[in-house]
Amino acid sequence: MFLSNSLFKLGFINFKLLFWLIFHPSAWRDYVNRIEPTLVPDFALADLPSHCQHHPELKRLKSIVFLVQPLWILVVISLALLSIDFFHWFMIQGLPQVLYDRGFITIPPPKIDSYLIPFENIILGVSYGTMLCLVGGLISSVTISMAFGLVASALAGIILGILIGIKGTTAVLAAIWLGIFIISFAAAMTASLPATSQKHKLDRQIYGVIISLAMSAIVLIAGSTIGAGVGMLLKTVIDITPAQAQIIGMAAAAGLLLGWRLKNWRWMLTLSFFFASIMAFLMSVIFNLVEETQILWLDKLLAGLTGGAVNGILFTLLFTLPYMLANVLARYIGGIWAGIIAGILGSGGTYVGFVIFINPNLLIPILVGSIVSLMVGLTYQKWLPIILYPFIAIWNLSLYLLAQKRGTEQSVTLLHRHSAFWDEHQFLPLWGLEKQLVHVYQQDAIAATAAMTQLSAGAQSWAVESAQIILDSQSLSRCQTIIDIAEIYPKLLTSEQLIGPTGDWLKSFREMSQKVEDALEQENHQQQATLMAVIDRLKGLLVSKEVSAEVQLFRKTAAQWQGIVEKHADELLNIQELPNIYTFGPPINKKYHEVFAERPEVTKRLEQLLQKRHCPPLLLYGQRRTGKTSLLINLDYLLPSTFVMLFVDCQGPVSLARDPASLFYNLGRAINEAQEKYPNIKFPPLNEDTLRTDPFTRFDEWLDKLEQATGDKTLLLALDEFVTIDEAFEDKRLQPAEILGMFRHLIQHRPRFRLLFAGTHTFADLQHWASYLINVQTVQIGYLSEEEARQLIEQPIKYFPVRYTPEASQRLITVTRAHPALVQLVCGELIQLKDGQNVEKRLKVEIDDVEKATKRALSVGSFFFADIEQNQVDDTGRAILYFIASHGEGIPVSQTALSTQFGNNLEKTLASLKQRDIIEAQEDGYCFQVEMIRQWFVKSKDMY
Repeated sequence: MFLSNSLFKLGFINFKLLFWLIFHPSAWRDYVNRIEPTLVPDFALADLPSHCQHHPELKRLKSIVFLVQPLWILVVISLALLSIDFFHWFMIQGLPQVLYDRGFITIPPPKIDSYLIPFENIILGVSYGTMLCLVGGLISSVTISMAFGLVASALAGIILGILIGIKGTTAVLAAIWLGIFIISFAAAMTASLPATSQKHKLDRQIYGVIISLAMSAIVLIAGSTIGAGVGMLLKTVIDITPAQAQIIGMAAAAGLLLGWRLKNWRWMLTLSFFFASIMAFLMSVIFNLVEETQILWLDKLLAGLTGGAVNGILFTLLFTLPYMLANVLARYIGGIWAGIIAGILGSGGTYVGFVIFINPNLLIPILVGSIVSLMVGLTYQKWLPIILYPFIAIWNLSLYLLAQKRGTEQSVTLLHRHSAFWDEHQFLPLWGLEKQLVHVYQQDAIAATAAMTQLSAGAQSWAVESAQIILDSQSLSRCQTIIDIAEIYPKLLTSEQLIGPTGDWLKSFREMSQKVEDALEQENHQQQATLMAVIDRLKGLLVSKEVSAEVQLFRKTAAQWQGIVEKHADELLNIQELPNIYTFGPPINKKYHEVFAERPEVTKRLEQLLQKRHCPPLLLYGQRRTGKTSLLINLDYLLPSTFVMLFVDCQGPVSLARDPASLFYNLGRAINEAQEKYPNIKFPPLNEDTLRTDPFTRFDEWLDKLEQATGDKTLLLALDEFVTIDEAFEDKRLQPAEILGMFRHLIQHRPRFRLLFAGTHTFADLQHWASYLINVQTVQIGYLSEEEARQLIEQPIKYFPVRYTPEASQRLITVTRAHPALVQLVCGELIQLKDGQNVEKRLKVEIDDVEKATKRALSVGSFFFADIEQNQVDDTGRAILYFIASHGEGIPVSQTALSTQFGNNLEKTLASLKQRDIIEAQEDGYCFQVEMIRQWFVKSKDMY
């Protein structure tokens, strides 16, 4: 069973390699390159470098050519001949008998007493074809190339084996024509294997053919003479005729040739003697044993083996000599085609000349048939695609219809089974390919783009261009807003050099899209002028007189674009209200808010730590309103899809937990809210009554179910404002040892879990936490970088209509210190402020606008500043802040001045103010970090 499976597997590989060589030569080139990058696609075994001799893939390839392929040829010939016999019986007797029995015909069919092809003839055809395949494949693989040997031996074995089986004799004239055709076919295939081929002038190729034939004749005569001598020596031992001795001599010459090709004189002698001995043995068997026994099937078997071996040696030898010599001289003379023509003329010419010499009456049919066979074989890449086209068309249509019913992945697979990807010789247009490319692109743009790139340099490039036009037309017609129009041109697939009316239309749409993008980045009056130019161009396109269906579709799209651009231009002239996209106060959820500062440096640091195999507990630390909660809410968008984000707001029900059971229940409820974000995961339910029996055990069991539900993903449990749990410790509602011990157990024994705490306190600030979560990694989140702040101010969304002067942008960054909440606050007030101005001033922000918006922001955001003043500092701290604020913007107050005003024991208060990022130390003293907070304390002091 194992042997049969191995043979079947190798047989499948055999057919695949034949398929590649005939239809898909680039796949053969890749196959050879994987074996050894230095090998040429048409390598011969004699040319293998020493380090490749024992390569496992080459060993398997040799097994296929010298063992598996002859066995498969044997099976194929047998089935073919038996099928012919069955078809003959069915048409002459089987089908007519059925029709006669049912009354459709009145004349009974004749009885067939004998088969069309006797069993002995099948034996002859099978043995002849198998031996021809084996011997021809062996010699040509060593001397010419593995590719040539693979194809030529397979075709010769099958075609000639079937022909000999039908005729019942090895002396068939058509065999010469078929032999010339097969060698021509295989030679043309070999010539197509190199990715690039050197071009030679016609006269050099002719010289190459002549010189190759002349030299091969000399070598052949010399080899035949030596072989004849060997044959005559054998004649003294075995009773054979001079003709038989000459055949044995040819076998000896083949051995000499193989040894010469292997560049080893010992092999020359060994192989010459071996081939001659085998031939002598076969002929001795035929002319002695068979004649004496008169066993017909044995006679046919031995005749087939001998005939296949003799013709395999002779035909291959006659082709190999001039072909090899032409290739040796290729760099100086004619190249690979010179070798091919010389080889065909050498082998075919010898056989044709021999037949004409015996029977001159066959001169014309032999010559005509040989020339036709030669031309048909050499030009198979021209006529084979035409013959196969109807079958290929049906195959491709079936793939397209099947792809429409299948999913994305199978559609991509089916596309690559289209003949355009494996029939490299097909020059006729494969109609319908463009529709399949469009279908796949709509499901998987990346895979379809790669496929179109692969096809763009071949004969089916028209289909790529047609598919791109269809896809571009669809993309252009889907534009529904001015932003869609501005962003479409980089997504267009067609080349900018596309010619013809379609190319002109697409070029116009591409240029207008770029103009609209430019307009949206300009100030109001410039934007208006640019958009009017686009509208004029659209109007010009609409008066086109082209009436083709494609142009009519483009005209409809142009009318659609005109309406969109005109509407935007009108809104620009009559703009009444600017969209206020800024949010101050609640955390920002990217799902509902357009403007969100992603904090890439913080996110990258978190991702690096979270992806460690042994991730410690993490603490996201920062002052209030610096974006901690917003970052956690949106972290699932920013992290890889291998994470499941479990966000818990500890200021909610978790903060009210009376005991461990209620804490775990509220934790579970908050975790299960992630179900909305991960619909493909079924989160397990958690029952509070169950927790009451044994809260720690039941919660641990629930975590087991949660891990099972989430597969191999990493679970990130993020506890925002975790300090509320510490408050429960202080109130004695929860025991630190139990809860913090559970967190530590989670970190140590559940490697798929990651714990992320977020708050305004470090673990060192809290009494219990540091001793349980010793190796915590702190990631600090603070102000935005200047680049991030400028992006949030000037381009919070693409094509934001408001423009800032450089001074205004810089002033806004200065007064807010790029504090994310304050930037959102002031920008929001700026939008409100600009809405109340005249149209001509509405879209441009000056530095005076920033100052006005800042004052308004102090009132609107008073709860933010009041929290700092009333809740984050004590009485001494407030007094110090009032004193520093009174000195003016950016003016530091020295330690001496503070000591004079408040006494000497200020270190603890100043350290607390610095830790809360309210003040900062400079060389000359202390000043506010954020100018707006200083302005609040000035305003607040004046109020009191």
